[in-house]
Amino acid sequence: MAAAEPVETRIMKRIFLGPQGLRAGYRAVIFVALALFLGGLGFGIGGRLTAHLGKPGQALQMLTTEALGFLGVFIAASIIALFERRKVRVYGLPLRGAFGKHFWQGAAWGFGMLSVVIACMAATHTYSAGTLAIAGRDIVKYGVLWGLAFLGVGFFEEYMFRGYLQYTLTWGMGFWPAAITSSVLFALVHRGNKGETWFGLFSILVIAILLCTGLRRTGTLWWAVGWHMAWDWAQSFLYSVPDSGTYSYGCLLKSKISGNKWLSGGTVGPEASIFAVIVVAVAILVVAKLYPEVKYPQPDEAPLVTPQPEAV
Repeated sequence: MAAAEPVETRIMKRIFLGPQGLRAGYRAVIFVALALFLGGLGFGIGGRLTAHLGKPGQALQMLTTEALGFLGVFIAASIIALFERRKVRVYGLPLRGAFGKHFWQGAAWGFGMLSVVIACMAATHTYSAGTLAIAGRDIVKYGVLWGLAFLGVGFFEEYMFRGYLQYTLTWGMGFWPAAITSSVLFALVHRGNKGETWFGLFSILVIAILLCTGLRRTGTLWWAVGWHMAWDWAQSFLYSVPDSGTYSYGCLLKSKISGNKWLSGGTVGPEASIFAVIVVAVAILVVAKLYPEVKYPQPDEAPLVTPQPEAV
């Protein structure tokens, strides 16, 4: 008869291991640590590669750093997928459906919603489009570059917060508690943005809930990636307003925001406008209505660490 395990060993197993292996919270911590290291490495390499471009190369610099950052996060998820014996596609970006209908539907939502916010600001005289800031080939050049740059942002931020992290926390606590957790983290990492405010962070939190709703109802991150790209592109390039407090070089218009900060968003830009929060809140309800079926996959029970059977 095998000797009984020491009490301390049994306690440690209960702390770290569940019925399916390592508990979800610890899996999430492992992923975040690995993603921060590899994603940060990608950002660092991208920054070094594009440091000489200066302000005119801002879009290309963002595209490079965000793409390499996403690659780092994807590698982190792929490494853990090997241990978890899962296909990496379950974390939200399957090749089937890549840049398909969900992506373009999300892009239409992002562009349309930001346009409604700008229209409300224009109606309250807190936004003025002004005149063209660039012309000719530069419109096409910067329009395409910023589109690709914000596509990179969409891939990086969505996969970092609503890819593996959302999947694993859902495995441990259910979809919506996991979504609230990932959304709060998503908002908090924007604290360091230039000119950011508490209401701007709240608006980002509401936006994150919308993106989680899109993920839950479509089953993939492609809707959220398309939304993220189009929202940021319309904000930074087309309507030429601050995005989380930052102006983009090569934007289309000499626009101006002014007046009441609750309407204009103040130093943050339209993202911190009360109009944005209202539009996003309404969109959450409409998206849930238009996509009535929950398609987010039920996390499987493949363990990261196989628990040893207790001695009898």
